[in-house]
Amino acid sequence: MLWLDITDPKYALFFSAFLPRLLELDSILITTRESPNYTECAQILSKVESSYAKARLQVCSVGGYGGADKLGKYRARVQREQEFLSLFSKIGELPRVFMSGASVEGAQCAFGLGIPIVHFADTPIAGHAYDPKDITALARLSLPLSSVLFHPFVIPSSVFSGFGLESSNVYSYDFIDIALWLDSSSLLSSSNLPSFITQSALPNGVPLIIAREEEYKAHYVKAQYRLWYESVHTLAKERVRILIIPRYGKAQLEAEFGAYSNVQIAREIIAPHDLYAHASLLLGGGGTMNLEACFLGIPTISTRSLLLYHDCYLLEHKLMCHAKSVEEVMSAFYAYRDSGFVRKDSKALFIKPNAPESTLKDALESSLHSIVQTIATRFY
Repeated sequence: MLWLDITDPKYALFFSAFLPRLLELDSILITTRESPNYTECAQILSKVESSYAKARLQVCSVGGYGGADKLGKYRARVQREQEFLSLFSKIGELPRVFMSGASVEGAQCAFGLGIPIVHFADTPIAGHAYDPKDITALARLSLPLSSVLFHPFVIPSSVFSGFGLESSNVYSYDFIDIALWLDSSSLLSSSNLPSFITQSALPNGVPLIIAREEEYKAHYVKAQYRLWYESVHTLAKERVRILIIPRYGKAQLEAEFGAYSNVQIAREIIAPHDLYAHASLLLGGGGTMNLEACFLGIPTISTRSLLLYHDCYLLEHKLMCHAKSVEEVMSAFYAYRDSGFVRKDSKALFIKPNAPESTLKDALESSLHSIVQTIATRFY
């Protein structure tokens, strides 16, 4: 049995696209977490589970999200570790391999039980140049326990030597993660779209802005900055429609933006291809949706409070602009609007420059094959 602990929406999408390959190795147990204001990950995995035979794939919600404060996070981790033990006792066996992208409690539980740990890591530090003080709490508590670690090419492999990992156990792959699920047009297709996306009381031709707040409760973000919220308020006064994709819950967003007739908060998961099909622009405070929009060539304004390796790669290749004030946000918006919100063909930039494979599809196939072969050779 291969055990995946998937604790955020990004890795829910990543591993969902990876599952057919992983099921060639073993049956799979997926654990996740779910709380009243943290349901997106569980919703994605619920849709995924229905596509596979339960004999080969099982999804279980184990514990919840600890929130923004350290005490809450720690209590949630301790509770989840206890629940993992109960789950394995109920199943009657221990997993053969543990795999995750962002789970302290899963990694520490697996390490304590002697289960080999395979990590996929894309945010080892809260910055874009290695400095020990910028190592994230999650990375510090989990990555040093890795038996094998995989990472996208935009992060230098040398970063992981700072975690005590031998270079022979660190593997770079030739694509940026979001390409894995966006390359599949059928992945998690929505049954229907909110009418707000396809129609509006405003005249036709009014641009649709997709907006996503920063992951301010994440361990590597210092505070909840107001720039994204102030930018939404200012943009809402323009001739636009704004669809906010909530990160932690809808109540706070509805209280802040509910008075605008041209602003709506999404109430259910919308498949990426369906979500972006009608988008003119993305206003993103985080990382994953910025990458998705750039992959699809959609004009993207980032209000993120810090720059990671991925952000710098996007900026270097002029796929995104980074704003530090509302004035800079509006300047970028007007520039994109005046150019007609033209989309760029940027998919080729999401595979490693000078990679042996010439196409995105070939790079994905080759990298996935190499990853699975490495895991099979090491642990099966």
